[in-house]
Amino acid sequence: MTIFLTLIAIALGISLVLILTKSDFPKLEKAIKKIAFYSLIGTVICAILLVFEFRLKGEYTTSIIGLTFVLSTILLFGLTKNTRNKILSGILTIPMFVFGILSLIWEMPIAFFYLIALPFEPPIAKFEMNDNHNVEVRVGGFLACGESLVITESTFGILDKQKYVGNNSCVTGINKIETLDFKENKAEFLIYHDGKTEFENPYKYQVE
Repeated sequence: MTIFLTLIAIALGISLVLILTKSDFPKLEKAIKKIAFYSLIGTVICAILLVFEFRLKGEYTTSIIGLTFVLSTILLFGLTKNTRNKILSGILTIPMFVFGILSLIWEMPIAFFYLIALPFEPPIAKFEMNDNHNVEVRVGGFLACGESLVITESTFGILDKQKYVGNNSCVTGINKIETLDFKENKAEFLIYHDGKTEFENPYKYQVE
């Protein structure tokens, strides 16, 4: 999340400088426009896959595609002189400018960036269960009391299918997960964590 916000802040700063200096780089604008367009297509595909609980393989694949779209769109807003491109890129960039400035004096606007980043955020850690299944540690949602556990299954060679999401373990700082038992409708893990919660370490966690 910190890296995401830092890159967004840098892109917004560059875009603002380009607007104020009225710089004109037609070849760069054309290249950024292509990157924004193709990364938009990739982001839409990733979003559709997420709706159906699929993700592209690779811990950072979805994150890179989404971040590339956001950064290229912000830069396009500063570069372009075309009215249509300015309006389309401004749909994303202008709210980011506004919330970015507000976040300097008020913490609440940070939630705006959090909501954008959360679906594309890579797992904190990933552990192999067997040749076809993994368990991921992800940032818990708004109502989660700790980190989330997500069991995924390799599908079609390039996708991971989300099979289970657990937000009720209330364990934080997970650094290792051992699979004790895994069957079609049951799994049992040993979770090693930072010991900051009242749970024993390692903590035995069952999924049904």
